[in-house]
Amino acid sequence: MHETSPEGAPARSRKAVIPVQVVEGGGPLTFLRVMAVLCLLMILTQGLLAGMLMNGDVDSIDPHGVGAYVFEALALVQLVAAVMLWRRNRELKWVLSAGIGILLTAFIQVFLGLESSTSAHVTVGVLMAVMETTLLMRCLMLQVAEPEPEPAPA
Repeated sequence: MHETSPEGAPARSRKAVIPVQVVEGGGPLTFLRVMAVLCLLMILTQGLLAGMLMNGDVDSIDPHGVGAYVFEALALVQLVAAVMLWRRNRELKWVLSAGIGILLTAFIQVFLGLESSTSAHVTVGVLMAVMETTLLMRCLMLQVAEPEPEPAPA
């Protein structure tokens, strides 16, 4: 059945409106977007290697271990990119919080992997994928402010 208003007229559909946030600094925003894509690709690669390892491919343990340290380095550079964007746009506190949270989660993830805590390690890996995807999606929704046109010489 179709929803109707009390007067019998068809109800208007309610669409979610996502506000566009305008930021200063196209360079830092692009840098953060690139780092978020690289981090997300590394997480997906780590998931692939972990799946191979859990299926008995013991040769994937070394690439998985190296990938963990590569991801930590990428997450650190991503945090630097987040700080660069945040310095120009102090109202974007979520960018800084996300960068710090992802880096701390990466440290916890490596610790859990070294301790062979498989169930926690897999769970935190999924959490990291969600966090990184959320950061990337939110960064893609940001728009760079148009530069002010210079006044024409008289």
